[in-house]
Amino acid sequence: MLLCISTGAVWRCCESRLAAVHLIEEKFGGLIDGVELCFINASKFWGFELDERAIRFLRSKRFVSLHAPCSGIEYGDNRKTRRAFGKIREINKAVALQHVTFHPNHVRDFGALKRLGLRCLVENLSGDEKRKGWQFPQELKRFLEKERWLGFCYDVNHGMSNGVEPKEFLKNLGSRIECIHLNATEKTGEAQHHLLVQSSNAVVEKIRPVLALGKPLVIEPRLQKEELPLIGKEIEFVRKTAESIVL
Repeated sequence: MLLCISTGAVWRCCESRLAAVHLIEEKFGGLIDGVELCFINASKFWGFELDERAIRFLRSKRFVSLHAPCSGIEYGDNRKTRRAFGKIREINKAVALQHVTFHPNHVRDFGALKRLGLRCLVENLSGDEKRKGWQFPQELKRFLEKERWLGFCYDVNHGMSNGVEPKEFLKNLGSRIECIHLNATEKTGEAQHHLLVQSSNAVVEKIRPVLALGKPLVIEPRLQKEELPLIGKEIEFVRKTAESIVL
């Protein structure tokens, strides 16, 4: 099992995206197998630069991925896409990305993603009118059957917020899952980004089969500074829960 942390988990505790990498190294570096460099707003992405300390840390890990910006950019044959791809390639040259995950509702031309030259994944989304077509396992399965060169990142919280239990994603897309955004929600209609250690036993039991897949798990909550110790508890909880699964 590869257990990783998204930089998005600690954004609220840091003054910059680079500081988020440093914080993960300081607090949890010895407990995790990898990091996902997470970007939402393109405006925060353009100025991002890894320093030598961050590069050394990330190179020491078995898994590094990148969540591409999904606000302020529409991927296709346009200047912003070319600029973003250039930036992603720079990061890849420094730390060897395993893959790049995209929100598919911000991709206008999926063929354009091939020009990135890296493994590309699409992610299931939480629900609103602008995200129709990218929320439920059956519709994603149909899309991925047409675009077989793409991989799939299963976001547990997004799926559960749409009222879809993990078993339905595993049934329809289990063979296509390459990475898992591991967080949870107790309430349909609300993407809560809870840690498993904060969740009810009933929710954990629903998620347990996901841990048995053996795919990289990226812890992706949204925490305040005073909540940071919960990540250490989450790492311990997830590892123990995964180890308890009898295959």
